[in-house]
Amino acid sequence: MTAMRESFTGRRSGQRASPGLPGGTTSRLVLLIAAVGAGGLYVFLQAYFLVPQNADFFFGTFSRCFRDPRIGLPQQSSHAFEEARRLMATCQQPAFVDQAQWVGIGFLLLCGMSLAWYLSHPWWVTRSRCERFPVLPSLRSRPLSRFPSKDDPDSREIAEYLDQQCRTAGVHPPPIWMLDALARSSNGLAFGMPWRRRVIIDAPLVRRFHTDRDVFRAVIAHELAHLRNRDVDKTYLAFGIWWAFLTVAVIPFGVLTLYSAWSGGAPVIPPGAMRYLVDVPHAVGLMAALTVLVHLIRNSVLRARELHADATAAAQSGYEGAAAIPRALLDPATAGKGQGLARAAFGRLTRRLGYWPTPEKRQRVLREPALLTRPTVWELLGAGVVAGVFTASADDLVDTLFRLLWGKLNTRMGDLTVGCAIGAALTGVLAAAVWRAVAVSGLEPRPPRFAWLALPAGLVGGYLAGASLPLLTDGTELPATTLEGQGFTWLLMTGPVLLAGAVCATVWLVSAARGLLPRARGRGALYAVVATSVVSFAPWFAVWYSVRRTGRSDGFQPVLGDAPDMGSSIGWYTVLSRWTGFTWQPLTVQGRLPFTLVGLMLLWLVPLTLLLVLGKASGTHADVRPQIRTALLLGLAGGAAVIVAAVALPFLARAALPPAVLHYPGTRQDTGFPGVYWHTYIAVACIAQGFVAVLISATARRHRPALVLVGTALTALVADLGRALAFAVVGCTRLFGAAVRQCSVPFVPEVLAEDLRTIALRGLPAAIPATLLGVGIRALTRSRTVPQHGTHTAGGRRRPVRTRTWLLATALILLVAADVTAVALALPGYQCVWETWIRG
Repeated sequence: MTAMRESFTGRRSGQRASPGLPGGTTSRLVLLIAAVGAGGLYVFLQAYFLVPQNADFFFGTFSRCFRDPRIGLPQQSSHAFEEARRLMATCQQPAFVDQAQWVGIGFLLLCGMSLAWYLSHPWWVTRSRCERFPVLPSLRSRPLSRFPSKDDPDSREIAEYLDQQCRTAGVHPPPIWMLDALARSSNGLAFGMPWRRRVIIDAPLVRRFHTDRDVFRAVIAHELAHLRNRDVDKTYLAFGIWWAFLTVAVIPFGVLTLYSAWSGGAPVIPPGAMRYLVDVPHAVGLMAALTVLVHLIRNSVLRARELHADATAAAQSGYEGAAAIPRALLDPATAGKGQGLARAAFGRLTRRLGYWPTPEKRQRVLREPALLTRPTVWELLGAGVVAGVFTASADDLVDTLFRLLWGKLNTRMGDLTVGCAIGAALTGVLAAAVWRAVAVSGLEPRPPRFAWLALPAGLVGGYLAGASLPLLTDGTELPATTLEGQGFTWLLMTGPVLLAGAVCATVWLVSAARGLLPRARGRGALYAVVATSVVSFAPWFAVWYSVRRTGRSDGFQPVLGDAPDMGSSIGWYTVLSRWTGFTWQPLTVQGRLPFTLVGLMLLWLVPLTLLLVLGKASGTHADVRPQIRTALLLGLAGGAAVIVAAVALPFLARAALPPAVLHYPGTRQDTGFPGVYWHTYIAVACIAQGFVAVLISATARRHRPALVLVGTALTALVADLGRALAFAVVGCTRLFGAAVRQCSVPFVPEVLAEDLRTIALRGLPAAIPATLLGVGIRALTRSRTVPQHGTHTAGGRRRPVRTRTWLLATALILLVAADVTAVALALPGYQCVWETWIRG
């Protein structure tokens, strides 16, 4: 019987699609909305200056501000300079208010036109096609009639059959069935508003009810699947968004561009407003690229809903219905026969990228339903391009908002805010894609082992390409980075850092999904993982975005510390001072953010908590508790090792360095021994976190990212608490040359809170490669270990060590309390830094 089913459907055993299998239509629709929003933002910002009245008002306001003597005179003091900046921003504010109103009206028209196209779709769907332009509807109505009727004896059987199919598909209430008597095909079409769904049935399909019942059932099940999956609203909303984008953004922008080129552009431009001038040829090229991007995303939405409906219909119709679906599909296109190779290849490409899936693709999804849910690199690439296009316009947008709302220029705080928004979107897309990929990783065809690495590569590559689109159209300036004159070299300077961060986030997501999917019931675990990844990883992207926006080419290069003047003749001491005092600007900026520790804490707290809670409900928590216990013990041992090393450091320093070096306190320009000693203590704590990461990743069977994070977090906490004991030993031995011996333990909560964040952040560059080393060690030892069968220990089978859940919960709660307390204590200390970021 199994062989018969496989011969009918072409499927492998066990590959039937589930009716609830996600098809990715909603995610693609969200991507389409984001693409239109990003493209519309660019169009409205650029089109504002193509209107002569707008350009005269904007540039006239700039000229008037530059002629103001209070602004134009050179300032000698910092207070006078700040006052001049404030006056300049206040003077220019009316111009940006006018620009913001223009952009707001554009988006209101875009939303209103999209809604109008969607609401009117029942009208234009029921219109006849134009004879000369079949793609456009005419004003003549199609000859449609209500069908079937239970009162008519000839159609009563069809009416009862359709009611049965609605009950089988779970469509309530049933739609209004309509017959197209003049149709020549055997298809159906679902449309209508949510309160009045309708399905058009072609007349040739009705005749198949008696001649080929399986094909009739396949087509009806396909249309009902559209209603079950709520594809009608998504389909016609996608059409409405596309046509609104054309009528509100693309066509007016093209008309204004041609008018500006014909009239010669703006007359006199003030020097400070040159960056707002529109380069017409380049703007047209970028607009064409954005239009093609939106069109391709719209087509992907329409293809996804068709494939999803096929899979849903096949899952509900059984193997006979699944075998009839390929017969109900349209015949493969014959375009390309008798044509040249180039034209045939172009025809195949347009069919693959069109809004209708090819029959070959539809049949493959029926055979391998995992392809329906598994995300593709192209999907992530498109999402990255959309985010990059938005980034290309974010500079002008944030500049406008800052001048409009606060009357000042854009600052680092503005860059961090925009970076958090973009990072949240990118992280959410990546998290959802990884979850979908892991969910179907056990279905055929199985992806390669490391195929998930293509997801962050596609997302990062798409983002960098989208952010670089202005360079393709204007080779001198990239508005989103202010790296004027550097061209595409910014990709080489900043791209690898972003890719490394995306890979780290993907590793955590894959581990969390693999651990939670077998235990999860519903989508609560998915929402928790997505929310955790957004809260934890979006600030890191914001820091990357902010550092890149500074325009410095060395912003992502680590900088070694300065060599001390006192003791510079001692080679090892100079090397130690430089390497332990290194700084990296992204880590420095990240350390000033208020909730950095909270984000790191959530990365281990959420997956471990869900593993314990969901595992207890499913009876699989016994294999998680020993691993958490081992990770906590290793973290505690690592912290204890740091304290032991810190107690020994003063005696080692006294034996290795002369008193003149030990007693040199240093100056603001020169590092003294107390600073070198403190940096050395931080380095020892980081090395300990690296060793803990190696041991945990080499011994853990699964959930390595969360276990490594919780173990290194405990090491950092113990090392931070041991700082007080270490400096008590320093005071007791008078290592720094103090006149009086002080053996008391210095306990300053604010200092401990700042040091905990420093140790945790500086430990990440050591823990990440150490984790990879531990995974490699475990893989190497497993490959060389030969299992011995038939051998037992003398004592019989080993009894597993029982770990009580309340002990683990207590340890985790203490770690959470320590991190939250550290964040609360450190908030007042960085208030001045945040005020500087806001002022600029």
